[in-house]
Amino acid sequence: MIVKARAILLHHLRYSDNSLIAHFYTREYGRLSVMVKGISSRKGSTKYPYFQPLHIFNIELYHYENREIHNLKELNLSYIPRNIPGDIRRSSIALFMGELLNNIIREEDANHALYGFIESSVISLDEMADGISNFHLWFLVTLTAYAGIGPSSSPKAGFCFDMISGQFTPDPPTHPDYLEPALAGLLNRLLMITADELADLHLTGEERTELLNRVIRYYQLHLPGIRQIRSLQVLKEIFR
Repeated sequence: MIVKARAILLHHLRYSDNSLIAHFYTREYGRLSVMVKGISSRKGSTKYPYFQPLHIFNIELYHYENREIHNLKELNLSYIPRNIPGDIRRSSIALFMGELLNNIIREEDANHALYGFIESSVISLDEMADGISNFHLWFLVTLTAYAGIGPSSSPKAGFCFDMISGQFTPDPPTHPDYLEPALAGLLNRLLMITADELADLHLTGEERTELLNRVIRYYQLHLPGIRQIRSLQVLKEIFR
């Protein structure tokens, strides 16, 4: 059956000199693996540069109910990023986001809210002028709600954050997986702001790195089986 979908590229790998397997997250069908043939032509044109992390496409494909890999028929870019490709900060964040999403998204059912959040986040990253250095933290923290592990923000200051229970608490828990009040306060603020407000969030490189490590740890505690995120170290170096 030929179907159309709006799709965000999470990851791809070369299958041969002239084909690849692309892992998309689609609005209509959830996660899909798609065989893309003819990425290079004898005339010298190539589709390969299109396949960058988090590029947003309109795709048409041969969708098979009982097969893991579908075949691409046509595709075109739905949104053409202006700033991500030429900006090492934005492109590094996009690489990290794509790797993280490829790691944690397993569902094959449509989730319009999750798709909408990812797509709007990509566009925000591309178009925002300020606050870029904290965007990956905001995305990580906000994504927890869509991944089903999101904590609620706290109306009170000076609390710790228990990463096991996912709760802000007035006293430290007895185990080591918690955030002390300073980092817990930053987490709480990220839970309450939008991407447009990131320009008002001022963090040191040390705070940024430590919070990034701890939020990744939170994901690992609540989503067992998450693989090592290879782009994480690059991100730390750029925003330290």
